[in-house]
Amino acid sequence: MAEHGIEVSRIEALPDRRRGVALMVTGALCFAAMAALAKAASAEIPTFEVVAVRSAVTLAVMEGLRRRLGAKLQFFDLPILASRTIAGFVAIACYFHALRIIPLGEAVLLNSMSPVLTAAGAVWFLGEKMTWFRVVAIAISVTGLWLLLGARDLGTLQGQGALIGAASALASAWALISLKKAGKRNRSLLIVWALALVSTVGSLLFADSRWQVPDGQEAFLLLATGVSAAVAQLLMTSGYRLLDASEASVYGFLTPLFSMVLGGVLFAEWPHQRAIFGGVLILGAGIGLALRVGERK
Repeated sequence: MAEHGIEVSRIEALPDRRRGVALMVTGALCFAAMAALAKAASAEIPTFEVVAVRSAVTLAVMEGLRRRLGAKLQFFDLPILASRTIAGFVAIACYFHALRIIPLGEAVLLNSMSPVLTAAGAVWFLGEKMTWFRVVAIAISVTGLWLLLGARDLGTLQGQGALIGAASALASAWALISLKKAGKRNRSLLIVWALALVSTVGSLLFADSRWQVPDGQEAFLLLATGVSAAVAQLLMTSGYRLLDASEASVYGFLTPLFSMVLGGVLFAEWPHQRAIFGGVLILGAGIGLALRVGERK
């Protein structure tokens, strides 16, 4: 899910925890709303068109912030930054396409595997230590993935959608691993600015002949998708400043829970027992890792 927010490094918590919690919870709800709006828009609008509008709105917001803060367009470690932006674009495209095919809650749950996959990849690519806790968390998360995917025939459209959802988590994990390197010298605002630019241009390049001019309702859904994503990013960024990073990360896992409720209410996509159990395992592994990292810092 990090690929939808402005990532910040761990900052000393400020004395306003209640406001920080409110911001994080509201941000998680906005991200869930973004996913629901994207799913509704994708009923008629091609995936890359949805991604393009969402990314263009985010780019406009980030550009406004950049100008307001007087931040120069200065980037460092370009190969690593390119790895982060390309992986982030792939993650967003896969995520939005999965939303088109499979239930809202399941798509968001699959994408929520990225923190656990990041913890696994960091061992090989960042030289972090493989602890027993990571091994257990990875095993639990993979079990949850098996429960989510095992309920579907992977040869069907629904099964393929689930695989695309899992691919979004994998690409997101790679984006986060690259971010840990790129974030050492590049400002978070500019990293998100670059991702929004690449996602906008990439969507236009990969768009197929089905690109269409949206009607009034579709235009509203597309615009609302972009606005809700930008608002969620700003809310969660502010929340991170007011909370310890590990606690803030835990509140970020509310997005899948909100998404499952919205999926049931708006699209009659109430999850089956196997999906619920798998989702609990995935979220539990991610929350456990977030808390474990927080204790060690």
